[in-house]
Amino acid sequence: MQKFDVVVIGAGAAGLFCSGVAGQLGLKVLLIEHSGKIGEKIRIAGGGRCNFTNRDLDPSAPQKHFLGQNPKFCRSALSRYTPQDFIALVQRHDIAFHEKHKGQLFCDRSAQDIINLLLAECAAAASGGSVTTKFPCSVKNIAFFDPAQHPAVDFSYQLESDRGPIASNAVVIATGGLSIPAIS
Repeated sequence: MQKFDVVVIGAGAAGLFCSGVAGQLGLKVLLIEHSGKIGEKIRIAGGGRCNFTNRDLDPSAPQKHFLGQNPKFCRSALSRYTPQDFIALVQRHDIAFHEKHKGQLFCDRSAQDIINLLLAECAAAASGGSVTTKFPCSVKNIAFFDPAQHPAVDFSYQLESDRGPIASNAVVIATGGLSIPAIS
C-alpha cells in the first residue's frame, strides 16, 4: 500500500493548486483524477482562454461578487489569497493576459497556460515534498482510522481505488461543482 501525507481527489483548478502548495510545503502528495485528463474545466473556461481572476475584486468584501447561495463562503479564502497574489503568480510564469469586461482577466494565448502553471507549481515541490499524479483513477471508498482506537496504524485514512489501496494522513476533496456534460 502506498502512503502519502495528503491525498487530493480532483485535478481541477482547486486540486492542482492545493497539491502544488502542499508539495512546496514539503508534503508527499498524491493527486487523483477520475478522468483521463486534468484541468478540463480550466481548458474550456473563458472560451478556451481561461478567465483566471477578476482584478476588480475587493479583498475586504469578496462576497459582493460571489454567485451562490452562501456568499460568506469565499470571504476567508479570498481575503488570504487575493486576485493580486494570483496575478503575481501568472506573471512569474510569464503568461501574457488581458483584461476584458469589468476586470475579468484572460490568457492571451490559451487556457492551457494556466494548466501548465499549476503543473509547474506541483513540480516545484520543496525538499522532501513531492506531487504524484494518478489518472484515470477512481476512489471507491474512504475509511477513517481513529488513532485512539487503532494505535498500531500510522495513517488516518485508507482509500480504496481502482488502482489499489492508498494510505494518507489527510484527504482533500476538490471535485468541484456539477460537471459540464461535454467533459464528464
